[in-house]
Amino acid sequence: MEKIGFASDKAEKAKYEDVKTKVMESLKDYFRPEFLNRLDSIVLFDVLSPEAIRDIVRVQIEEVKKRLADKEIALSVGDSVLEYLAKEGYNPQYGARPLKRLIQEKILTKVASYMITQGVGKGGSVAVSMKGGEFVFDVKKGKRTVTKVHEEEKELEKTS
Repeated sequence: MEKIGFASDKAEKAKYEDVKTKVMESLKDYFRPEFLNRLDSIVLFDVLSPEAIRDIVRVQIEEVKKRLADKEIALSVGDSVLEYLAKEGYNPQYGARPLKRLIQEKILTKVASYMITQGVGKGGSVAVSMKGGEFVFDVKKGKRTVTKVHEEEKELEKTS
């Protein structure tokens, strides 16, 4: 079995081989040989590096930006927010899976709330930053939305 991943130096490769040997021994202690012979392969996954987590955060945020861009809402996220998400959204046991929930909780829920309560819509923008360990949202409704509302109000006044 060969390692597929990001190991770059001999120390990391030696560490991987050591872990692989220990895992294989544990499997032999726990499972019967008849079961192990039925397995085609055993895959060991590396622990994600901080750089890999940051890349995953960027990819997830880009997906959120695309979803909002479909609604013609711009989203910008500061580097401090990305660092916070990378730090808090990673769990060694579950990997990067909690990251989506964290983005949902900290960003998407707030943006949806602003869309409803403050009328953020087409042409609007939301900038997310950190201040004092808290998320700060700079929300702009968008000129087209405000203008359209005023035009609709004028039309209603003419028909009344």
